[in-house]
Amino acid sequence: MTALRQWTWIACGVLVAAGVVYAAGDRQPPAPIGNKQQAALMLAKIASSQRIVDGLVCKDFDEIGRGAAELVRICDATQWSARGDKVYVHYRDELRRQAQKMSKMAKEKNLDGAAFTYMHSLTTCIGCHEHCRDVLHISADQRPKYKIVPIPVNEE
Repeated sequence: MTALRQWTWIACGVLVAAGVVYAAGDRQPPAPIGNKQQAALMLAKIASSQRIVDGLVCKDFDEIGRGAAELVRICDATQWSARGDKVYVHYRDELRRQAQKMSKMAKEKNLDGAAFTYMHSLTTCIGCHEHCRDVLHISADQRPKYKIVPIPVNEE
């Protein structure tokens, strides 16, 4: 009976140790972003995208160019943190490239090219949000409570 009791204690000890190792190895998701500046930048991206859509439907190349230039400035903003994630950095850089391409298309008065590039940028936005929500778990609040305000534009 003593040998059976020893094996029971050993088995319990192994199970407890395995549970501790499992719990310690369980990766905790990052805390949700509660930063008002991050939310403001996201809303500014939405406002810039709306400006591009307005330009596309009205065939207003100046408006497309202004919206695309705003997106480039937002993507370049140092406050737009990547949280150390390479996939997130890729999405941000891809959006910047697409915004630069839309700006070029607007200067060339290429409506089809600008529209195609805009649709590609939407796919990038959706992919990034999917990554942030499902992989990084940083999009806890799906409905920001901040008003959409376009970023100020200082024409130089």
